[in-house]
Amino acid sequence: MAIAAVAAVAASSAAALVWLGLGWLGAWRLNRLPSAPRGAEEFTFTPWELDAESEPVRLETADGVGLAGWFLPRPESRRVVIAMHGYRGEMSQVLGISTLLWRSGFNVLLFDFRGRGRSDRAPITMGMWEREDLTAALDWIARRVPEPSIGLFGFSMGAVVALRCGDDPRVDAVVADSAFASQREVLEHVARADAARLPGGWIRGSWFLPAVEWWHRRRGKPPFDAVAPIEALDGLAGTPLLFVHGERDRTVPVEQARRMVEAAPEPKEAWFVPDALHCGAYFVDRRAYVERIAGFLDRSLAEGGPRGPAGGQRRMAGEPGRTQAGGGA
Repeated sequence: MAIAAVAAVAASSAAALVWLGLGWLGAWRLNRLPSAPRGAEEFTFTPWELDAESEPVRLETADGVGLAGWFLPRPESRRVVIAMHGYRGEMSQVLGISTLLWRSGFNVLLFDFRGRGRSDRAPITMGMWEREDLTAALDWIARRVPEPSIGLFGFSMGAVVALRCGDDPRVDAVVADSAFASQREVLEHVARADAARLPGGWIRGSWFLPAVEWWHRRRGKPPFDAVAPIEALDGLAGTPLLFVHGERDRTVPVEQARRMVEAAPEPKEAWFVPDALHCGAYFVDRRAYVERIAGFLDRSLAEGGPRGPAGGQRRMAGEPGRTQAGGGA
């Protein structure tokens, strides 16, 4: 009996160590910073390669983080699009669509979130602390463009930040491409997918998520439930919203987007692209994508005339929007 009891304690201890170990590994994967670029000699595109007029930008957040960016100016217009990359991305990844929006007549500001690209190395989250980064961008635009009419355009985590900051009175429209409904939901999905690749198929990824969050919180990071853009949607009534999502998205299941569209107030539009993967709608049909995004922003952002009390051309809550499935504009 004594030997059996010792064996049971040893087995339980080993299981606990494995649980904590896998949780630590998951938290490390979640919180590690993307690789830093190689200074002036990094291999990436800039506005120069795309023949876009630009100026370098340096933003400063309220908590003291320096952010690098590019501003593509259209002096004749006060319509501004702020383009935002995903969790492990950087601004050159949204440079292509940003340049095309600039050619469509919009001022465009794109920047690296904290801890990414050329911005200061700083701890990252999945959209909590990055709100400070977007606020700094909005402050910069307010100083740079007279009476701007601002649209937010984000991919994945950038879309989450856009939705969570869409209640800022300076924001007149939001485009959210491949946004997740909550951090907990997307991490549960990723954990299930990781566990499915293990031999035997009997391990559930959800078993280890509490350990991941325990280590995550020990790093001083917010709880997983703190980043839930679906809960912020009620505050966006009257702000035009466009949700874009690929129906083959294996990172953020399209069901999360459908729930957000259902929960979002009017005016809203949705575009579900059948063959698109995560952040992949642009690559299915580039021309249709640009026309759809530019058209939405053109309708939603004020170019001239009086502005409403909360921003550009906001429609009243309850005015009908559109939902569209398919690959066309």
